[in-house]
Amino acid sequence: MASLALTVSYDGSGFAGAQAQPGQRTVQGTLEEALGRLFGQPTKVVLAGRTDRGVHAAGQVISCGDGRPDWMLDQLQTALNAQLPPDLAVVAAARRPDEFHARYDAVWREYRYRIWTGGRAPLARRMVWERTGAVDLAAMRAGAAMFVGKRDFATFAGGGEGAPWSARRTRPRGTERTVVRCDVRAVEPWWGPEDERRCVEIRVAADGFLPQMARTMTSALLEVGQGRRRPEWIGDLLAAADRRVGPMTAPAHGLILWRVGYDDDSPDDGLTTNDRARTELRRERNGATNLVPERG
Repeated sequence: MASLALTVSYDGSGFAGAQAQPGQRTVQGTLEEALGRLFGQPTKVVLAGRTDRGVHAAGQVISCGDGRPDWMLDQLQTALNAQLPPDLAVVAAARRPDEFHARYDAVWREYRYRIWTGGRAPLARRMVWERTGAVDLAAMRAGAAMFVGKRDFATFAGGGEGAPWSARRTRPRGTERTVVRCDVRAVEPWWGPEDERRCVEIRVAADGFLPQMARTMTSALLEVGQGRRRPEWIGDLLAAADRRVGPMTAPAHGLILWRVGYDDDSPDDGLTTNDRARTELRRERNGATNLVPERG
């Protein structure tokens, strides 16, 4: 049976995370129920990335068996969306060889985190982290550049996995991940008049993410942007490789799993990317079989 590759978008506010959990409303569970009704048989779903409770997605990818190979893709997408709730939708569909695996075949994942520094924003409160005070974008970019490359991200790993005694350290890659892009920019808010206040977007693409890694990176960059720390502090945190010295974890609702890259997909998107980091990623991808993505 050929595989389906479905790109899905969801508002994470009403889900207890992406991965199936007994007795909880999850993205995976909701999709499996809808596909089961559509195909008339139980259908297991594989997620490209496991997002935590409250984290959103614009370009999550899932793979599953194709229970209706006789349907056109647009027909299948329309029928599946009719089975799904309003906070979850399939935005693209493709057929892949039967060995396609949304998780193991992914080369990189990109997360985006938005911080709003212009006061209360009722229309965006479920999608941004509301903070007060101006931010120095140049300082944040200098700090972000230190994340790029193959680094030990133990200081930024949640769930007890960044502690020196964590079992994570004994796994093949331990707490090392390769970040191929990390950048900071100002984006225009859609929810109010344009003014001097800014919405800051942090974009990070990597071959994998430790639990809460993207959110803790965000918190550290905000410390730099608001002048409480110098950009070089990011390097100190990486060198420490110990979660106990790291910053707080930013809240989940500002984070979006933006897209997942396969094959020759590029994470650059017009931004400066560390060429050495991309070379390292390709080398690891070609030479390893245990690249398992974790949550951001």
